[in-house]
Amino acid sequence: MRQETVGVTENLLKSATEEFLEKGFMKASLRNISAKSEVSTNSIYTRFKDKEGLFSTIVKETADGLMNIYLESIQKATYSPDLNQANYEGEEGTDFVLDYIYQHFTEFKLIFCCSTGSQYEHFLDELGKIEESYYQELVDKYGKEGFTVDPFFIHVFCRAGWQTMYKLVAHDCSYKEAQSFMNSTKLFNVAGWKAVMGIDE
Repeated sequence: MRQETVGVTENLLKSATEEFLEKGFMKASLRNISAKSEVSTNSIYTRFKDKEGLFSTIVKETADGLMNIYLESIQKATYSPDLNQANYEGEEGTDFVLDYIYQHFTEFKLIFCCSTGSQYEHFLDELGKIEESYYQELVDKYGKEGFTVDPFFIHVFCRAGWQTMYKLVAHDCSYKEAQSFMNSTKLFNVAGWKAVMGIDE
């Protein structure tokens, strides 16, 4: 009986994932999901409470994993002894994040592209806020005396950075394509931040 219950739940999650990917959270129908899974809608409410609970069950563990990886990367970069080490930690963190996203591509397709109306709608903004705070601290710590970086520039640039990840997923770029793109992005970012901070090397 227990194995049967597990099988029903797995089937529900599979059908729900397909429905959310096709229609997005807002337009996804629990009736369609229940029909595809050959269970009653009441079974969905019993197991997941509501559509939000169903969506969260699919993506929460993956979303939390990315947040933890990213926060650990930011912490390592923040406590680096110098700018070069901070850049190294940041670049390594970017690689870890990219790897993780591609290991869980379907879940991030849901989070990045299909979550409007759910509690994960602003997930990219939350990551952007963390990055914005980090770069403001980086500029204050390592910026050349007399150079100021507009906080609005930091705000826009950091949000755009996470939009890059969104674009890679939204356009179904291969992992190899994503790696190549992010390698170029890392080179561009390091040089660009040094320039706006007035650092000559």
